Amino acid sequence: MDTNALAKHHYAYSTLNTFGKIAYLDSSVLTMDNISDCFLYKNIIEHIDVYTQFPNIDLSKYSTIVIPMHIDEVFLSRFSHRLYSHLNRGGIVISFANNFSHFLPYTSAYITSETPIRDREVKFVDSHAGKIIFEGVREYDINHRRGVKGFFNRGFFDMQNFPKTHNLEIFLSDSDKQCVGYIDRDSSNGVILATAGADLLTFGLFDNTTARKMGVNLLSWLEKELLAQKEASNKANKANKQATQHTQIAQDTQATQTANNKKLESKVVSDFGFYAQDDLRNASHNATHNTSCTKTETIGNAKNLHQTPNKRFKNAIITGGASYHHYFFLNKNKKYAHFFDARIYFHDLDSVDLGAFDYIVLASRINASHLMRYKEKFQDFLDSGGHIISFGEITQPYLPNIEWKDYPVNFWWWLIPGADMPLYVGKDGAKLFSKINVDDAKWHCHGAFYPPKNAQIILINELNESIIYKDTSFKGNLYITSLDPEFHLGQGFMPKTEGFFDNFMEWIHQDMAAN
Repeated sequence: MDTNALAKHHYAYSTLNTFGKIAYLDSSVLTMDNISDCFLYKNIIEHIDVYTQFPNIDLSKYSTIVIPMHIDEVFLSRFSHRLYSHLNRGGIVISFANNFSHFLPYTSAYITSETPIRDREVKFVDSHAGKIIFEGVREYDINHRRGVKGFFNRGFFDMQNFPKTHNLEIFLSDSDKQCVGYIDRDSSNGVILATAGADLLTFGLFDNTTARKMGVNLLSWLEKELLAQKEASNKANKANKQATQHTQIAQDTQATQTANNKKLESKVVSDFGFYAQDDLRNASHNATHNTSCTKTETIGNAKNLHQTPNKRFKNAIITGGASYHHYFFLNKNKKYAHFFDARIYFHDLDSVDLGAFDYIVLASRINASHLMRYKEKFQDFLDSGGHIISFGEITQPYLPNIEWKDYPVNFWWWLIPGADMPLYVGKDGAKLFSKINVDDAKWHCHGAFYPPKNAQIILINELNESIIYKDTSFKGNLYITSLDPEFHLGQGFMPKTEGFFDNFMEWIHQDMAAN
């Protein structure tokens, strides 16, 4: 039996479907399979592109909106009124996001636990929802993945800003008794189920453990929640019909007042640290590409690279709005908060004059389809002497001369005794790898590049495919790597990426100054 027939026969969710499909918002930045294609969910979950569909789609036909942990919260915050309208009319929102944009009412942004991962445990709470969602699931299986801890959750929410009158249902906590997952039925006419980055739908799909039941169980909870809402609504309607006209008016007035008291209002959207576009345009009037200097600026210790005074190169980072983009600037005690002269949200690139900068960095895991709009802009920047550094996959040719080969990611090679990740210094890699060892570049790899013939080859794999290279086809340089250190710095794990990023950027500064 193929997966379509299997899903239709065993996972049809006929009762749940009577309330409408589940809208799963997606920023389309990861190359993993679409969750709506999973046989467990394909008959109930509908993939919604947060950029192209969410702003205008009719949400009334969906019972529930799911917000995954890697959603573009910056973009989502610009349309938070759509979420609030859905909740105010009685809809359900399930969020696994970090909430740094504070689209969830009252709760804090995600807080990383200070308890070491090896000592911390995520715990089931004995609640009505918890009994349904975690039925048949072992705590061990959410705390460990192939024996490694920390993949499911590393933090919590601070709940102290909720009104004392709110009757929250906590269904997931940690060994420090902090809230990891809760249900809020009091902030709106709808229901919010939120976790601090703990994905109940997809975590268990990676391995055949009891954690795989969480997603199916979550849908069971959702069905029961919707049925309970329907029953309560039917009872209220029946009571209203039996009431006198005078009583009816009083009840309607009271119901309206209650609804108004629970109505969520859209908030002012933060700029999230992105430069105002007027500032960027003004900066461009005085900026020129400083290519004549042959003396390398002293940039000091690599770990203090971000603090370099009188920085020789004016730089910017083009980034998305996911949590790992946001926390890159906040983690490590805000080490990289001022490394760049400007942070540019990629949806604002239309109004940015890149000529204001000597070089720009393209962060990894930005929606490639939307970056294609700026293909000519990037080409013009390179042709005019600007430099581009790109981290991570390039699955569409928004940069010139790109040939990308995608590979399945082996996250687990380091668990096998004697195993290694085959990476080697390329013919032009001596300067970078005088600062670091090849092992410093080994965490995992999403793929490789086939650079043009004139490129300088810095780091290769066992097939001589490039992991790091420099394309000198333009007046400026194009530095390409499939490695993603800034992603892991934003995620808050993979310690070796800090040293790699610092030394990689120091090498680039010195290389740009020497040319």
